[in-house]
Order: sequence, then structure tokens, then C-alpha cells
Amino acid sequence: MKRILLVEDSIMNSELIKDILEMEKHEISCASNGREALNILENESFDLVLTDINLPKMNGLELVSHIRKETCPKIKVVAVSSDTMTKDGKLFEDIGFDGYIQKPFKVGEFRLYIKSLLGD
Repeated sequence: MKRILLVEDSIMNSELIKDILEMEKHEISCASNGREALNILENESFDLVLTDINLPKMNGLELVSHIRKETCPKIKVVAVSSDTMTKDGKLFEDIGFDGYIQKPFKVGEFRLYIKSLLGD
């Protein structure tokens, strides 16, 4: 079982992703914005952070910057976004993300991708 922090402001998306990850027996904590995520990361440890990009209070780009510079630079952070401007995710990796998942995604592909990131 791995610990995953999910940062998503859409309740519907958050519940869907949480359900998928819990079926894989992962322990999920949720935050609805980047500031809340940083507060959680200061007090708990995780194996992976999945974050939307367009978030209130602190977006996913700002969040990954804080994580890399101040909070826990070695944690894996993956962007989960419907951003249609970036099809291959290269921009996100250049910014400091370990990967990118395009929304909407196929559940089976999502599960396999998460397994590969976590070494399951």
C-alpha cells in the first residue's frame, strides 16, 4: 500500500480518482488547492502527489515549485490535467513534474501508469 496525496478542486474528479486508487489498495489523502496540499505535506509523508494544474489559491505549477524547492524534493509529483495546450506532457516534465496524465483518461491506462510510477 502506497500513500498518495490527490490535489483536485473538482469534487467529481476527486471522487473518481480516489475510488480508482483505493481499488488498488492505496491510502489517499485529498486537498482541494495547492496551499492545503503544502500544509498536508508538511505534516505527513507520501509516495506520490497527483495534482491538477488549474487550482484555486495556488495552482499546480506553483505547488510543484514549492515541493521541489522547500517541502519534499524527492517525492514523485504528477500533473493530472485537461490542459489541451500540452499534448505530450514535456512542458510539465521540464517544470519539475515526474509525469503527466491527460484528462479525461482511460481507467485501465491510469491504473497501469500509477503502478509503474510506484513500482508496484
